[in-house]
Amino acid sequence: MTRAEIEKRIAPVIASCRSRFALTASDEADAPATQESLRPEIRRISLIASMVVSLCGNDPAGEALEVGSGFGYLLFSLAALFPQIRWSTIEHPAQPFATRKKYQKAFRDCQCRFELLDLLHSPLPFPDGHFSLVTFSEVLEHLPPDHVNFILREIARTIHPGGILIASSPNQGSLENRLRLFRGKSIFEFPDELPYAKGLYGHIRLYTTAEMQCAMAKLGLTLGLRTLESNNSSYRGTSRRSWKRWTYRLYEGLEQQFTILRPLADTWYMAFRKNSHAVASPG
Repeated sequence: MTRAEIEKRIAPVIASCRSRFALTASDEADAPATQESLRPEIRRISLIASMVVSLCGNDPAGEALEVGSGFGYLLFSLAALFPQIRWSTIEHPAQPFATRKKYQKAFRDCQCRFELLDLLHSPLPFPDGHFSLVTFSEVLEHLPPDHVNFILREIARTIHPGGILIASSPNQGSLENRLRLFRGKSIFEFPDELPYAKGLYGHIRLYTTAEMQCAMAKLGLTLGLRTLESNNSSYRGTSRRSWKRWTYRLYEGLEQQFTILRPLADTWYMAFRKNSHAVASPG
């Protein structure tokens, strides 16, 4: 299955999730149509799906977990691509969409176990070594640093030996971040609590691939795949014709052609395999 084939299959799934589960949707009505581009999400999820294919083949099976279900873009896309996988997922109870009946029913209809869980203060409600695949995409950067080790230990605990963890997060070493620091600016503003979700924050801390590799090695997970890619130009600028968006899209094209630019990409994607002798270190 090529990445282009994956993108063609998941694009309508992601569009449907956005319509049904976005913040402006409700149990009674879907979200109104917008000009928002779904290209960054399609590219992100197609890359993760391609990593699944590379590591597990075209028809993987077994138990899998998504940590942080969000609007369902990733889980429902992977469920459509890999129907033999039995999914579980968790989401923070403060997320306004997480308690909607329509949202929870969609997971039940997909034969997915859905759990509301405050990951910062509660262990994962799954036994040791339960999952052959775990996805942890665009969550790490929202976690307070003093909770990260606990959460990573919990994730590692639930993966069985030989199982796979696929993680993605904004790259601390991206070109955009380096330029901001060069101009004397912070990578991002001081994090404030999200106005629609008490106890949740925007981006708090970014990490490099080296930091993530070191952290997972301590938990008995070995790096299998790593790639970096920029796909966020649609989030830059105020319109499709803005110079800022055009400049970002131009850089994305250059990055695809010249691999020397990849370490400066805006997002990293890493896949780890749990060692057969792995024992999570104590807190």
